[in-house]
Amino acid sequence: MMAPRADATDDRRAPGRPRSADADHAIVEATLELLTEAGVASLAIEQVAARAGVAKATIYRRWPNKEALILDALATVEDQPPALPGTSLRDDLLTLVTAMVGRSVHPGRGQLYAWMVAESDRNPEIARKYKSIVVERRRRLLESVLRHWQQRGELRADVDIEVAELLVTAPMLVYRVHWNPGQEPPADLAVRLVDAALCGVAAR
Repeated sequence: MMAPRADATDDRRAPGRPRSADADHAIVEATLELLTEAGVASLAIEQVAARAGVAKATIYRRWPNKEALILDALATVEDQPPALPGTSLRDDLLTLVTAMVGRSVHPGRGQLYAWMVAESDRNPEIARKYKSIVVERRRRLLESVLRHWQQRGELRADVDIEVAELLVTAPMLVYRVHWNPGQEPPADLAVRLVDAALCGVAAR
């Protein structure tokens, strides 16, 4: 657990004092850690304050409730997209799927995804935010790659792009969430997934 920060007593600060970036970062990181460990339902502001080393009042001055805090925390989880080589459809897909494999073993990322799936019914707004920030961004990037190489002739003209997206991404999601959550995937998993998908959609 992090040592209490100086900001832990800033609930007595004078009105108008600038927010502490360090406190904001600590609160968001603590929120993500607790989401990963126990999910949305079990997360409490008191736990976040203790983990971040701040006063509970410090959190409530920044966020009106737990849901608002979670939504802002989720907005920070997306990584920068990988740089695509642009040399072939296979090379670009390997880059994207390799990045997915890396996220699957990142501490907490796979578990966070699993919690968001579980919260879809209980907290649809939180699940929608996660889908918009994380899932849709990755999907749009993959779609752009597939359409680009379809126009270049490396993907058959009659291929359903949405189905092609599922062929590329769904196996990795099943592997990391259902089959082997938190475990290191085989080194050649990205290659095997991409090559298997391309056997069905590549131009001949």
